[in-house]
Amino acid sequence: MKTFKLVGLSVIDDDMHRQDIPFIDGLIINKEDGQNRWLVEAYLDDDYEPMFVSLQRRPEFQLQVTITHTSNDPANMLVAVRSITKMNGHISVLMEGLMIPRRTHLAEVVLAGLVKKGLQGEALLKEFRQQMHERIDAKAPQERKR
Repeated sequence: MKTFKLVGLSVIDDDMHRQDIPFIDGLIINKEDGQNRWLVEAYLDDDYEPMFVSLQRRPEFQLQVTITHTSNDPANMLVAVRSITKMNGHISVLMEGLMIPRRTHLAEVVLAGLVKKGLQGEALLKEFRQQMHERIDAKAPQERKR
């Protein structure tokens, strides 16, 4: 197993909107099990407990993580919440899942969401380009301020 520093964390909802999750500390572990499975642990304010309790009821959800340096592109994952541990006004959330191949799957997920919204023609193309640009060029908030 290899462990890396988690420097960015975002939850992607069913409409493909990204919600950045501020956290105090975190790590991500490549299980190196031949199945591309990873563990993500984030230590955050307990204000996020209801959100992660709700996500824990789902079989999986999409997550974006930035590993090691804020200048790295975020990686997309399909994860499930394995545990939520309360710790003096904070929570530790443990998630397990698969790393998603970046371009192919992301494009399919974005396109499926837009078609589900009923977009067609030029409106579909415009929104697809915009959402792909946002996701591919997403950086941690600190990087956007520079």
